[in-house]
Amino acid sequence: MKKTIKSIVAMLALSSILFASCDPDKPGTGQVEPESTVSMTLNGGTRKEIVINQYPDTIKVSGPISISGAAKIAKVEVRRSILSIPGSYKVMSIDSTLSVTSTSINVNDVPSPNNPLILISDDKITYLVLVTDSKGKLTKDSVVFVAKPLSFTPSSIILGATANGLNNSKFLGYANNFQSYSIGKDSVGTDQFGKKYKPARNNSNLIDFVFYSNIPTATVKAAIYSPNYPFAANEGWNAEIATWPVKRNTQFIRLGSNFSISQFNNASDPSNSAVILFLRGLKFDGNDVNPSDNTVKLAAPTNKIAKLVDQEVIAFKSDEGKLGLMLIAKVPTDDINGNFEVQIKMLP
Repeated sequence: MKKTIKSIVAMLALSSILFASCDPDKPGTGQVEPESTVSMTLNGGTRKEIVINQYPDTIKVSGPISISGAAKIAKVEVRRSILSIPGSYKVMSIDSTLSVTSTSINVNDVPSPNNPLILISDDKITYLVLVTDSKGKLTKDSVVFVAKPLSFTPSSIILGATANGLNNSKFLGYANNFQSYSIGKDSVGTDQFGKKYKPARNNSNLIDFVFYSNIPTATVKAAIYSPNYPFAANEGWNAEIATWPVKRNTQFIRLGSNFSISQFNNASDPSNSAVILFLRGLKFDGNDVNPSDNTVKLAAPTNKIAKLVDQEVIAFKSDEGKLGLMLIAKVPTDDINGNFEVQIKMLP
């Protein structure tokens, strides 16, 4: 009987020890810490490949990093590799705060002007982000950029002069493979490619270029405008554009003798980096110089270029900041029967 009582007392004592060791409210009593989890939202969280041109000036990788659980962020590293360039592995400089539960990274990969980064078409640059927590756990994520060549019009786009009723294409956008648009809200007729006209009023968010002719007016002649150009009442396309719900902003620079037709024709050659670097070097800030010699003052950027002439090249910057070149192959010589003919080449 005494042995039985002793056994019961011993079991009760052991049970109390076991319960105490599992008490989650008492530190050091066997509580299991939850595993830490790192979350990264790089470049807005996109999981798609980001398109860049073949001669990028700056590539950016940024975003917040956070960690849940008891650990903290101890180390952040960013490694760059280029698919077509063996040995291109590089540890990037970053701007991050460590020993915290949340931080961010901000990487600006800027190639040297004396050693520009030149990529082949469909080349890929991968930025691998590695985060190590204070417990030694490693978490990885990446951002991938893919290089694409210039996009360009398959042939000259033909747009009608203001009063040309046989060609109702009056406006143009670079989206949808350089789609042209007609006046009004209804689609009547087809364009030069046999495609049914798209009315500008219903597609104003896609229009980047407004073409207008007034040949008898010496100050206008044949002209190109930004969709948000402030036409005066009863002037130009004021009545039409006033109905557009969206008026995009396009800026132009008249290049004149600073850019030749042969340079434009060669701009789509993947090996011709000079043209791309010229275009990328333009600054649409009103105080620009010719990037090729850093001395020649170019015309100030504007939202209108009047008195266009055959075979001149203008540079432009779209509402999203995309850069391109437009060849004015031909301008109308009268408002009723004439046409604009243009070609466009753009950085992706």
